[in-house]
Amino acid sequence: MPPNEPSRRQRLGSYVVIGLFCVYGVAQFVAADPQPWGVAAGWAAATAVVLGPIAWLARDRIPPERRETLGYVAAGAGVLVASIWLGVALAFAPSLFPYGPGFLVGVVLGWILVCLAERTVVPEQLRGASI
Repeated sequence: MPPNEPSRRQRLGSYVVIGLFCVYGVAQFVAADPQPWGVAAGWAAATAVVLGPIAWLARDRIPPERRETLGYVAAGAGVLVASIWLGVALAFAPSLFPYGPGFLVGVVLGWILVCLAERTVVPEQLRGASI
């Protein structure tokens, strides 16, 4: 196993936490009345269009050990932005709050779409190779 690669137990723990988060988002989405399908579809498309090329270029241009550090920074920035958005939405526009499940489901669907596109559409020679 390479020195910076997480153990199988750590990877499994990460997958369980992400899975539980996704199940929670889907439960909120199903419980929402009306279900925000338009918001979910919009966020799925936006996430796939924005994050797909960024992820592929980052994987191509940035070494693996540096990607991990930048991933932590991006996750921290995402949590900060989400916290601020939630605070502003609750303080000034409570009507935006019910669309949180649509946002979560849309981002997860967009991420899945990016992963599927990479595995099925992107040619093998472009995966991880210099462009």
